Amino acid sequence: MMSSRARPLDGRRILVTRPRDQAPDLVERLAALGAEAVAAPAIRIAPPEDARPLADACAAAASFAWIVFTSANAVDAFMERLHAGGKGAADLAGVRICAIGPATGARIARYGLAVHLAPSDHRGEGVSAALRAGRDLRGTRILLPRADIARPLLPDALRAAGADVTEVTAYRTVAAAGWPGPVVREMLRQRTIDAVTFTSASAVRSAVQSLAAAQALDLLRPPVVAAIGPVTARAARRLGVEAAVVPSTWTAQALAQALADHFTGTPEAHSPPDMGTEAMTTTAPPSAESAAPRAARRETLDLRQRPRRLRRSAAIRDLVRETRLSPAALVYPLFVCEGEGVRREVPSMPGVCQLSVDEAVLETAAAARDGVRSVLLFGLPRNEDKDEVGSAADDAAAPVQSAVRAIKQEAPGMLVVTDVCLCEYTSHGHCGIVDGDVIVNDATVGRLARVAVSHAEAGADVVAPSDMMDGRVGAIREALDDARFEDVAIMTYAAKYCSAYYGPFRDAADSAPAFGDRRTHQMDPANVEEALREVALDIEEGADIVMVKPALHYLDVIARVKQEFGYPTAAYHVSGEYAMLKAAARNGWLDEDRAMREVLTAITRAGADIVITYYAREAARTLR
Repeated sequence: MMSSRARPLDGRRILVTRPRDQAPDLVERLAALGAEAVAAPAIRIAPPEDARPLADACAAAASFAWIVFTSANAVDAFMERLHAGGKGAADLAGVRICAIGPATGARIARYGLAVHLAPSDHRGEGVSAALRAGRDLRGTRILLPRADIARPLLPDALRAAGADVTEVTAYRTVAAAGWPGPVVREMLRQRTIDAVTFTSASAVRSAVQSLAAAQALDLLRPPVVAAIGPVTARAARRLGVEAAVVPSTWTAQALAQALADHFTGTPEAHSPPDMGTEAMTTTAPPSAESAAPRAARRETLDLRQRPRRLRRSAAIRDLVRETRLSPAALVYPLFVCEGEGVRREVPSMPGVCQLSVDEAVLETAAAARDGVRSVLLFGLPRNEDKDEVGSAADDAAAPVQSAVRAIKQEAPGMLVVTDVCLCEYTSHGHCGIVDGDVIVNDATVGRLARVAVSHAEAGADVVAPSDMMDGRVGAIREALDDARFEDVAIMTYAAKYCSAYYGPFRDAADSAPAFGDRRTHQMDPANVEEALREVALDIEEGADIVMVKPALHYLDVIARVKQEFGYPTAAYHVSGEYAMLKAAARNGWLDEDRAMREVLTAITRAGADIVITYYAREAARTLR
């Protein structure tokens, strides 16, 4: 049995405010020490609204004498853009790298770059002094990729020393509305949170401002506040919150250990630079009440079978897991529009953007680095290019066809799937050719076949008809074969239900019908036997993969399709299902990372071999 010394945080509940995709290392370390980690991200990281300045800076990176990175987020954003522009670490061979903080330095090393300077003083004046040591900065070109809300102290100090500083927004820091949400707020009110961790000044600001707006700032005072380093601790103090725990090494692992030291009453005397004795790891030993974990041991029962034996550690849970998620099974949908340098976030789908072809290529490359191996492309033509029959859908210069060629040129190993439908291209927003208020099935099928061939000509690996017209799979298969594209596969939306959960997608794709609805071709949500008939017909007509859409609310259909046919089965975790999780997480009602994994596991457990999800990149990162 693991000793209390090895698990000094047993019975402790620790609040983690890091952005969700950066939280796992801290969460895992806290769990290893015995704590229950509660995720309540105070901020999220988003791409810059205008990606062109960062792209320009990356293109000219070799012309700078120094690049100063102030966070791991800046490193990731910069290197992703650098790689997307066809460059790499070798192109920075003549540039010196300055890293602010050990986590930043570790992230730089992950990309194969050397850190030439790691100042111990993280203030603007301290970094400037470290760069000036033995050097004349006058006229020295320094690139500073950073957050949109970063304070001007560092660039001002460098300019005061005569440096030629180029600041560029590498990422945006977005405050979490309503932090920490009602569930966690109630935990704080009931004093069942033992400690709150902050790993950036922006997370402190977001949390404090949110609580102050709700006149609930006192909720941060009963638990122990732990800051990853002196900059974060100073930010907290300025806002009226005192950090009792600040590790001497500014990493997530050290932060977790410092909390363990604090609660066991044997802390190190950490004193970070420029903070003085008031920033010691603990200002006083914990009280007897705070030192005692809430959970007490119970008497031992005489039990032969204890199912919990196979749940007692992450290693054994992994060993006996029945359903396993894999990045290789995830397909990442992308919305491709006209223009250049376009990256417009869809308001109803946080984290999802409409992308111009160049940005879609960059996003695909970033997804590939995360472990995603397949993308699904949807086209967004200009309004003036839409007409009654969706003429632009099979235009070789349309967004989908252009994106397919560009992605295949830049990321030839990526599997490219294309959506085949007319709704984005018709002026009326329906999935086919309309006669009065009726969608004409057979004429529509002919158009869809021509669209599929145009996608294959551009280089698509898989075409995915989503229209639900009768006979379209057979017609598309015949057209592809006639055009000598026998190897292009068909992933058919075989059981596509007329669902209320498509609303955010129609915002993203600008494809809401101008009149009527889609009940005459999409399926009734009450029917499952009909779904089996639709799947059987599509298989008979030549489908290679069959799909159920939506996924989460149709797990029984996925299970029936897989059991009945044993065929490669895809499921689409649709926009409304994605947006529900995002909205709940933003309100603090659930742990988004855990909920995401649970949903994707449920879809896979039901029988899906392939999951199409807007969470593909985030999920792939957690599964690596």
